[in-house]
Amino acid sequence: MKLSLIVPAYNEESTLEDLIDKVLTFKLYQDFEKEIIIVNDGSKDKTWEVMLNLSKKYPNIKSFQNEKNSGKSQTVKNGIQYSTGDYLVIQDADLEYEPSDISKMLELLLLKKLDVVYGNRFGKRNKVIYLQNYVGNLLLSVISNIFTFPRIKTWIPDMEVCYKLMKGDIAREIGKGIVSKSTFGLEPEITAKLSRYKIKGSHLKFAVFPVSYYPRSIAEGKKMHAFRDGIKALKEIIKFNL
Repeated sequence: MKLSLIVPAYNEESTLEDLIDKVLTFKLYQDFEKEIIIVNDGSKDKTWEVMLNLSKKYPNIKSFQNEKNSGKSQTVKNGIQYSTGDYLVIQDADLEYEPSDISKMLELLLLKKLDVVYGNRFGKRNKVIYLQNYVGNLLLSVISNIFTFPRIKTWIPDMEVCYKLMKGDIAREIGKGIVSKSTFGLEPEITAKLSRYKIKGSHLKFAVFPVSYYPRSIAEGKKMHAFRDGIKALKEIIKFNL
């Protein structure tokens, strides 16, 4: 069995290699094979050079790049289409998340016979740097749940979380239809579409798992801006659910 890890990267030369080291070294549940797909989104630093070196060094790492800077949503979309894994998860190229949590999420998914497992940064006592980001994510998650909970009967406390683990065939079917062009539009869009997806007339089975989170500052490379990106996400929650 194989797990595809989709890694969108934009100007992450300072963290990408360390992140990949962590991804390579943690052990997956039931010794799943790892397929690591890194997609460069028109980086202006040495990210592409780092990616090529990693691909040469490790046979399970595949490196791709967009023709031009396209934003995280379209970058993840491209990465999903390159994937071949039985299961798939999104992994940011920075060091804000703990990759070993993925193994625990995979274990939960398999033992409970689920289709999707969302990480939850609010499920642990994680550090908060920007209160506006914290509150904004909580509020956006509540609004998203107003639409999705009646369908899937599972409350998703952290809709904007990076760690979304799902079956590979479902990810590729939904992924090819991602239309959002904004940097963080992926989260509302894929959440809405997963909540609508049905297998033999039944909605997907969801669960939530608490994950570790080590937020970085804007000076360290944080790309999210609470108000600007929050307004876009709110519009996309409404758009993709209605």
